[in-house]
Amino acid sequence: MGRSKPRQKISFDRSTIDAFTDYLKKRTDESLERLVSTPGSKIAYKHHLWSSISSPLTIREFWTKQLEGIEWNEQLDSSIAEIIQRLASQKECWLDAVLKYLPRGHVFNTTVYLIGGYDNVVWGEDVTLNLNFKKFQLDYRESVYYLIHELAHAGYFKYRRMPNLANLKTLRGLLNSVKLLTHLEGMGVISPFALRMKENGLQDADYEALLNEKETEARVHSYFSTLTSLENEPNRKLQREDYGIVDNFSSRPKRLWYVTGGHMALEIEERYGTTKLRNIVRDGYQAFFKTYAQIEDPLSL
Repeated sequence: MGRSKPRQKISFDRSTIDAFTDYLKKRTDESLERLVSTPGSKIAYKHHLWSSISSPLTIREFWTKQLEGIEWNEQLDSSIAEIIQRLASQKECWLDAVLKYLPRGHVFNTTVYLIGGYDNVVWGEDVTLNLNFKKFQLDYRESVYYLIHELAHAGYFKYRRMPNLANLKTLRGLLNSVKLLTHLEGMGVISPFALRMKENGLQDADYEALLNEKETEARVHSYFSTLTSLENEPNRKLQREDYGIVDNFSSRPKRLWYVTGGHMALEIEERYGTTKLRNIVRDGYQAFFKTYAQIEDPLSL
């Protein structure tokens, strides 16, 4: 008898998306209180504090600000229902896609919090999925692609902790976090790639860049040039303005660590195979960068 697949513990919590639509309809103190009391809204707020390092906003102020420009209409309710149905009906598809790039035998213990008005993010081994995300509204397939991407992150953080950006002391610590997040995002980018190719769902800017050889080379070169220049003073004490380095690697339009991480993952898979790439998830970002360096010198691109 063959070994049975391990049982995956992935559950969906819709309490926040329900409270989100209720708040948009009423905008009362009571509906806001219901929203901020849901676990999904709390995770989104924690991620906001983590990614912005510090924030003067309380959770109520945060959500009031996030939702002030969003209006409810019947189409919103209809599209949210359609997205939820799509996620449920395509479970085998998205689960197979994400497990393909995680270590063999990986078992999820993850809650997917369905939210509106913030972002699609990972927090530890849990994720949020923003059903009001513009890309989801324009193409429901994107909700499946992004779920795969965020579950890849949740799987990654089973093997290590999220970096605590606020407690970093030196430039070396910040750059190591950048490398870890590059590995994280690279695996997130590659995980839905095959499904996107199959369904011709490649309109996302990251994949348009990856399919353009010259653009990929330019962004990879820019990423490593910046990284190398910063590595010349690793012991320098970190200043608050240094956190702009993270924005430089992550922000639009270049999204350097998404495209570079995705390129690195694709190159490793092509040279060494999927098994090697998925095992590196357990080994960590050092192995990811070392393995890629064995393939090519990025500064020569």
